[in-house]
Amino acid sequence: MRRSKVKLLSTTVIPFVVVMGVAVGGTSVTVQITGGPAYAACNPCNPCNPCAAAACNPCNPCAAACNPCAAACNPCNPCAAACNPCNPCGACNPCNPCAGGGGSASLKCAVPRLQAAAACNPCAVSKACNPCNPCGACNPCAAAACNPCAAACNPCNPCAAACNPCNPCAAACNPCNPCAAGACNPCGACNPCGAGGGVQLTDAEAVAAYDCLLNEMKAAYAKSDHQVATSYSDWRRYSKNAYVSATHGSRYVQNYANAAAKAYGIFENGGAMPAGAVLAKDSFMVKANGQVSAGPLFIMEKMQAGFYGDSDDWRYTMVMPNGKVFGTTKGEGSAKVEFCIGCHIGAEIDSMLFLPEDYRVN
Repeated sequence: MRRSKVKLLSTTVIPFVVVMGVAVGGTSVTVQITGGPAYAACNPCNPCNPCAAAACNPCNPCAAACNPCAAACNPCNPCAAACNPCNPCGACNPCNPCAGGGGSASLKCAVPRLQAAAACNPCAVSKACNPCNPCGACNPCAAAACNPCAAACNPCNPCAAACNPCNPCAAACNPCNPCAAGACNPCGACNPCGAGGGVQLTDAEAVAAYDCLLNEMKAAYAKSDHQVATSYSDWRRYSKNAYVSATHGSRYVQNYANAAAKAYGIFENGGAMPAGAVLAKDSFMVKANGQVSAGPLFIMEKMQAGFYGDSDDWRYTMVMPNGKVFGTTKGEGSAKVEFCIGCHIGAEIDSMLFLPEDYRVN
């Protein structure tokens, strides 16, 4: 029995990622050190402080019960086992923008606006005297006689004892420390709330980034010797410019189709595709610092009737930006691309997830 189908766009969010929020100690902290408890908004002892005592803040990321890094409490914990399919940093999540699905950053392509904004990036540890940098020498957690984070003046100082579990600068004792290097680090490359995720480009920026990166992507995919990988960019493109596709790891993608798939251009009115139709999406990622890098090439090939009923006779292939084929339906690595079928099979028309209307070429 075929499962019921629903209409989906490629921006439909499949909720398998749980986002982690962690307080970053990079902003200036002002506390009142006169008599009485200092419950100013920025006081690290304020009950609203996410690193406050568990009794005061039940969702404290330093508390065991609600700690987003506590695997036992959160099965979709982003800091859980590396092979957890809900883990956005897991090696087994092929649509993970932090996993092997991303190529190295382009040496020539970047987004200038984001590069400029990165100058005050609180995760830019390279800028030692950046006042926004929680790990920098000039930050409010640095040692200074008048520093409100100095232990002598503020017993609730988050930069006090090195092994204070709520100290955001204590790398050894705080797994969610913003100065740490691990997967829980809010400045980490794989943190869904960190520098690597959620970057929004204007349409003009998306056009410029894609045009700059296209030749690099084509050369990377061509290493696979896959026929589609070497020819797709010569086909008609049905997206006006790159757009974010939540079902493809929230990467920026473009939609191409070969001549046999020309009915794809009328989208929901095109009906089922004939055998020989091929759809392709290339992809790229953008970091908050403006760096641009290639993502996978996603391919759908309509095969002869009877090829594989579970996939509506589509063959899925994912080519990584290093030129390696991640998997192909009923071929090598077939199990790795079963998730493609699981996502597409619920679509209303022939397992196709159409792009948002605002980005369609008429």
